[in-house]
Amino acid sequence: MFLTDPVLRRIAADTNDVLPEQQWRHDTATAEPIGDLARLLHKTALDFTDSTTNLDQALTRLGALAETGRRGLAAHAGLYIPGHHQVVTDALAARERHTVLGVTLTACYRAWRNHRPMNEGDERHLLLRRCDPSRGVATLQRKDPDTWLVIPDAEAAAAFDIPYTRSASSARSPAPNGDGRRPPTLPVRIRSRSPRCTPCRSGVSSPRPAGRCCAGGTCATPTPGTTALPHSSPPPNSSTSPTDGAA
Repeated sequence: MFLTDPVLRRIAADTNDVLPEQQWRHDTATAEPIGDLARLLHKTALDFTDSTTNLDQALTRLGALAETGRRGLAAHAGLYIPGHHQVVTDALAARERHTVLGVTLTACYRAWRNHRPMNEGDERHLLLRRCDPSRGVATLQRKDPDTWLVIPDAEAAAAFDIPYTRSASSARSPAPNGDGRRPPTLPVRIRSRSPRCTPCRSGVSSPRPAGRCCAGGTCATPTPGTTALPHSSPPPNSSTSPTDGAA
């Protein structure tokens, strides 16, 4: 799974930005105004991480309390749960604090991001469904000006039934995901969008061959030997279509 940090996961859910790490930490030593924003964001991120742990613990205690109540109800047809007021109050307080910190975290991140645009390099990370980290992340690696290698993480593979292989390690194989399985690497060719191209789901004719996809749509009838990947919004002025075969 790619987004294991609750801070990065919350930012991805609120802004659709996928970060491999907390990049603002590199600006915390800067004396300029962006350094002030980075330090404020870093402090908020630490508080949000602690809040996530506290809320999880509070919900665990609440779940155990509820299970105890269910067993008592089944055994004696009555409900007696000593200390339930404090447990419920703690869970509500933890939830309220977490909600406030989540809003603050997103606001601080947006302020910092306004002064530090994302670097669009040869490796990018995209949510496969906009603002929904639970559907997984795809890592795009540029191989040449027209071809990107798409590597889904384990969460994406589970969400979209993407097959994993158990082949032996090789220099070209991506790293295993902790369970010995390796994600598939799919080549995707990026082309300039034609003015007449429209998403395949729209039902409007497209100049591309049958099964090819324009503007980020998913073809209902893919070309034999190709694989259509679910994804979020496409890069501007480009469209994606899978090339035959997989790396």
